[in-house]
Amino acid sequence: MAASAAVSAQEAQQMPFIRNLASSDRKLRTESLASLQSFLSSRQSLSPLDARKLWTGLYYALWMTDRPRPQQALASDLANLVSGLQSACVEPWLAAFWSVLGTQWPHIEALRLDKFLLLVRRVFSAHVRIVKEQGYKGDLAEQVVGVFAKWCFDAEDEEKVALGLRLHVLDVWVDELEREGAIAAAKEGNEDAKAFVEKVGALVETLKRCPVKSLRQRAADSHDDERLPWAEKNEEDEEDEDMDGAEGGEGDEWGGLDN
Repeated sequence: MAASAAVSAQEAQQMPFIRNLASSDRKLRTESLASLQSFLSSRQSLSPLDARKLWTGLYYALWMTDRPRPQQALASDLANLVSGLQSACVEPWLAAFWSVLGTQWPHIEALRLDKFLLLVRRVFSAHVRIVKEQGYKGDLAEQVVGVFAKWCFDAEDEEKVALGLRLHVLDVWVDELEREGAIAAAKEGNEDAKAFVEKVGALVETLKRCPVKSLRQRAADSHDDERLPWAEKNEEDEEDEDMDGAEGGEGDEWGGLDN
């Protein structure tokens, strides 16, 4: 990330709301989160630069947070911040998350990795929830698909998002589609939900042809997940083929009664 597009760790830690979000005092954390939510909801627009600065600060807030329960709560709270945004702020906010985390990912220490793995899962789920709330269609739904295409499942740009982060997204995308009910809605005949799930699946499918072997394999495995609507269809096709083959086999072997 360019220097002009980010704040340093020291600068981020000096932001009052960042320090307070990472505080061991639950009341202070709650008050700070409420202030941040109020600030974000009042914005009519949000520049990519401002969004990246904020997410850099939030990254360090989670980085400084100790103990599993506060970490889990903060990861969920940060993911849910998008729900209070004006429509014009959603796309830059989501894109800034992937931009910042993609830059920071290679520098996350092993002991801190679990909370960021959880953050990615919660944020991806929040993306899907936005689409669900819009009835799986409309401008916001298209913006979310665009964010997925650019930051999560881009088969062309290997440098934009760290490999480890992209692999983790491939590990969780089906889980979060299922968690938010998108897969169930698609299977139950909601055509808009079906179209959305298929769009995400098509993005994953493009990674089967990317130059990185680990991404190709992970994409292929996750795209074939048995929970997905097209996997169910493929299983039915295979059963039909097996039945046709069995019937044909019996016919070939039958030679009538011996005289």
